[in-house]
Amino acid sequence: MNYKKAKTILKFVYSYPYEETLLRLASLKPTKIHHKKGFRKAKIVQGIWNEYEKEVLDLYRSIYKIKIPEKSIKVYVSLVAPNSFSNPFTISLKRWSDIEANPRSKRGFIYAVIHELAHYFAYTRGKSTYFNKFYARVQKLDVLGEHGANLHYLIQAVEFGIIGEVFGHKYAEYCRNWVIKNWKDNEYGKSAKLLKKHKVSLNKTCLEYIDKFSFGQNGKIDE
Repeated sequence: MNYKKAKTILKFVYSYPYEETLLRLASLKPTKIHHKKGFRKAKIVQGIWNEYEKEVLDLYRSIYKIKIPEKSIKVYVSLVAPNSFSNPFTISLKRWSDIEANPRSKRGFIYAVIHELAHYFAYTRGKSTYFNKFYARVQKLDVLGEHGANLHYLIQAVEFGIIGEVFGHKYAEYCRNWVIKNWKDNEYGKSAKLLKKHKVSLNKTCLEYIDKFSFGQNGKIDE
């Protein structure tokens, strides 16, 4: 499959030793076929991401009110990691084996990158940045009674907001409601449920919306 070549910041790479470690942790045997597939998948997802990077990063610049001076951000690709995470920046393709041909899998992959970027830009920017100052307020109020849910109240607001801008409102709404339904007992479901209750906008105004409409006159989150 031929993808448009573009100069991008996120560089998706497959690491032989990293994947071998993940395979052994999962009690799986490393094989040449697995590694060959991993290198090929890294090239495929790079091509998919290239189509969205400029729009997504511009949205982060706007929502987080930050500059992105990095010329390159390395993102590891794994075929077996149980989930994706931001440090080390890793995207698991375990659930998207058909990513080459399935539009839904391609969107799922982009959603995962958007989510981990929300974490990445929060963790790699100073405490005085807009997001981190806002997060400190939310954490101090202990909005949802636990650290992870408090954090994801903002992380997921950004994730769903960017999905809404890139793919449209119905996709962002479906994604948010899917999280509520399928992860209702963990921090993701709890935070998504509160976002829906507060009718947080599914676009780039998401954080400004929370700041303006979710905080009551006493400065506390309205529940």
